[in-house]
Amino acid sequence: MQKTLAVVFPLLVALLLTGFIPVQQQTIDVRLHLKPLNVVTAAELEQVFSELAYVWPPQPGGTIPAIELTTLPPDLSQVEGVKKKKALFFRSLLPIVLAENEKLTELRSHVAVFLEKGLKQLSESERRWLEAMARQYKVKGSIDDVRIQRKLLRRIDVVPPALVLAQAANESAWGTSRFARQGNNLFGQWTYRQSEGIVPLQRPEGATYAVRVFASIDASVRAYMQNINSNAAYAELRQLRQQMRDNGEALDSHVLATGLMAYSARGEEYISELQAMMRSNRLLTVLESLSLKHI
Repeated sequence: MQKTLAVVFPLLVALLLTGFIPVQQQTIDVRLHLKPLNVVTAAELEQVFSELAYVWPPQPGGTIPAIELTTLPPDLSQVEGVKKKKALFFRSLLPIVLAENEKLTELRSHVAVFLEKGLKQLSESERRWLEAMARQYKVKGSIDDVRIQRKLLRRIDVVPPALVLAQAANESAWGTSRFARQGNNLFGQWTYRQSEGIVPLQRPEGATYAVRVFASIDASVRAYMQNINSNAAYAELRQLRQQMRDNGEALDSHVLATGLMAYSARGEEYISELQAMMRSNRLLTVLESLSLKHI
């Protein structure tokens, strides 16, 4: 389902790949710039969306405003009408998901160009950049090994918006859970550093984990995508994604969901729930060919 997204930063790419800007001076975590959006209430958020003519579901092949909601309004759970609440949640998250995927597409392009160039032709700084990317995505082994190179490319790739939105809605109770409200955590991500998290009220005795706290929604989305792309538990999802790439197929969120068996203790029941959410909310069709529109 995921198509090539329209918004990139061609000047930076050109300068980076021609060597005009030394690679070692670039941050690995390149980010697109979204316009910050801070609101206090759900009504205020709805008003902003209305002024931007940002509706749900979006028009097929349409553009999404490049806005970044820092945190969800605390009164989201009080919004009357399930349909309205869902529409607010999806619209709040979608621009951030598209932007993070564009960043991944750009990083993947950088890696592909360097690998096609040939490691012997790379400068020392370019090689260090590749090795840093491998460390970031938890790829162990020599970058000279073709298998390691393929593994790195397999890990730096997009996560289709339909799957991201379904998981966020499921894990955060449509943005109304305690962890979403207090920690901007939309995906139930853990940490073993309790100073960085919120202790679950019903955590089993003897357990030491906490639910991570994020400074903003985009930080939660970014950490989630990093987890999907680097954690050994989701190797099956990445393999399925690569098979679709190799076959020239659009990424199928419904199929990719089957690679998330380890995400929840509920296993197959969890996967079926995600697939049902994508179908019932028409996420598999309404998110086709969308791009960001900078305002």
